[in-house]
Amino acid sequence: MDVQTLLESLIRNVIWLKFFGVFLIVYGVILCVTIIGAVFGWLPLWLGVLLYSSADRLDAVEETANVEDAVESIEKISRFFKISGIVSLVYAVILVSLLVIFFGRWFVSFMGLG
Repeated sequence: MDVQTLLESLIRNVIWLKFFGVFLIVYGVILCVTIIGAVFGWLPLWLGVLLYSSADRLDAVEETANVEDAVESIEKISRFFKISGIVSLVYAVILVSLLVIFFGRWFVSFMGLG
């Protein structure tokens, strides 16, 4: 597989990048309506903007075959996945911590130790 094939594959999927980017932007805006939601809402909003701008760059690559646009688009997609991975790890750590606390308290009360 060469670079041109990779770019063609990405260009064929621009519509899905735009769709998911718009979805994340709308989701982020809905979350930002409340004060508590704004704490978390900026992240999907930012990720949506990254995906949508990456798709715009891929549209430009299709029209102009500009290598810089292709590199910038791939870097934005890469940034999207890095941020998503870090956030997923943080959420997993928080979830496991809450489960340990909840079941730890339940176990202590169940055993009559507390």
